Amino acid sequence: MAPSPSASIADLTRTPADHLLTRSTYRLLQMKGLAPDEAANLTAFLCGIPVADVHWSLRQVNQLLFLRELARTGRFGPTDGEAPRPH
Repeated sequence: MAPSPSASIADLTRTPADHLLTRSTYRLLQMKGLAPDEAANLTAFLCGIPVADVHWSLRQVNQLLFLRELARTGRFGPTDGEAPRPH
């Protein structure tokens, strides 16, 4: 979905699959005058990621969302990575 000049943040953050378009949101926030770190933190907040004393980058936000989706679908769990890996 290409952002239109009159598009709101809410229009860009949700698709029918309820998927957050972080890159579009981040760019729109920057176009509205936010600094890159401010835009990344607000994007994280919109995704439900805590932003209290943390400064997120867009890459970190996307990585957390990826891991969240893996956990939600049962492909990643609390015991993953505990077993020794063969070399």
